[in-house]
Amino acid sequence: MDRLSSVRTNSLFGSSRSIAILVAACAIIWTGPAAAGLVLNGSFELGTFTGGNSLAQQIQPGESGLSGWTVSDAPLTWYASGWNNNPQQIVLTPRTGNFGVNLADGTVNTIRISQTINLLAFQQYQLSFWVGNYSANNGPAGLNVNITDGTSNTIPLSESVTAPSTNESSTWIRFAFNFIADGTSNTISFNEVNGPSYIGLDDVSIAAVPEPATWAMMILGFAAVGFMAYRRKSRPALMVA
Repeated sequence: MDRLSSVRTNSLFGSSRSIAILVAACAIIWTGPAAAGLVLNGSFELGTFTGGNSLAQQIQPGESGLSGWTVSDAPLTWYASGWNNNPQQIVLTPRTGNFGVNLADGTVNTIRISQTINLLAFQQYQLSFWVGNYSANNGPAGLNVNITDGTSNTIPLSESVTAPSTNESSTWIRFAFNFIADGTSNTISFNEVNGPSYIGLDDVSIAAVPEPATWAMMILGFAAVGFMAYRRKSRPALMVA
């Protein structure tokens, strides 16, 4: 191989190595914060379900059974798809998967469900969840959502959300809130606010929100990768001496 070919080969090798470094850097930027904390069993698919033919079971305050979640104040109803086949129950299927939870029992009792997760302090996150309503409620279905840190200080998220009344058999509405984690141990909790016959909750998730600078770095990194790949493709074939 002549000297010119050797130089070109080394240049291509350097470009390939640079592409690999950039790809790795972008992957670290993208996956780092998001992997710090995730909601366990946010779709309520995991646990020991013993509902039998009724396809629904009550989880008493303090009981385990619904993986990742703690029930307090009043019993929570955990139900399966097909619950509407029982004429004594409502016609509301889980939004996704096979299971969902009901945060209301038609009484003045307050049902509360919570989970403690670990997040990166001072990182911005987005909490997302779906609230279900049922036409027989004859009105809106509302709940409160709160996030507290390990010292019980409430993060500025204390919100009430409402799924409006519906003429359809059921409806699911997504809600999302951004917040900045205060400390590493944070507890998210949901509870009913207006006591209808049914308040559905499903698909709870928390994901890191990339900062603008992070987006800019990612865009520049992928642009550089594309440019290097284009240059490499456009080079003439090397001749072997």
